[in-house]
Amino acid sequence: MKTIYSLMFTVAVTFLAMFSFSNVSFAAGESQYDLIDGKQVSTNANDPKVKHIYYTGDEQGNEVRLGFTTQQKVDDYIKNEKKVEKESSVSSNFETLGSGTCCTDFYTGANKSGSVHALRVGYIIGSITTEWARSWDDAISSISTASQGSTTLYQHEYRSGGYIRFNNAYYWGKTINLSNYKFSNGVSANNNASSLYVLK
Repeated sequence: MKTIYSLMFTVAVTFLAMFSFSNVSFAAGESQYDLIDGKQVSTNANDPKVKHIYYTGDEQGNEVRLGFTTQQKVDDYIKNEKKVEKESSVSSNFETLGSGTCCTDFYTGANKSGSVHALRVGYIIGSITTEWARSWDDAISSISTASQGSTTLYQHEYRSGGYIRFNNAYYWGKTINLSNYKFSNGVSANNNASSLYVLK
């Protein structure tokens, strides 16, 4: 019996030594972002540094999730983004566009249902409770974007808390259900927005 225990102990020590002193490394998980600060990433090592999330599309029309570590970096990326605005190529009678090219529409229900409030490009709502109504705070579930600029939602009032931003040109004519998205801090964007920015 002692021989068996001795053999088991030896095998265990051997395996421990192999993994302790070898160059074996365990790969980190895959990043949840297609790019971070505009650069390709291969692992999730830098994911915790992301503070801002920007959703847009690639040349094939696929949704792309971009992470940024600072507000300035996401603003610079958007400024340099070479996307063709879709406004000129979309029929003006496209029936699912709500307010049309001018505005992003916010809905209390999924799939553009429930109550609706529109916000024109170039306008902000620093506090939904103050500027719209308390019933709208933490109540937005879906969005139909304007045709240009970007639509930003913050978890708390006056650009605080988690953050998410959408490229309006890419999402023009589509429905954004916020249950499918999270703020940069990992909190669901569904029924959690308290300030809104629709910028050029």
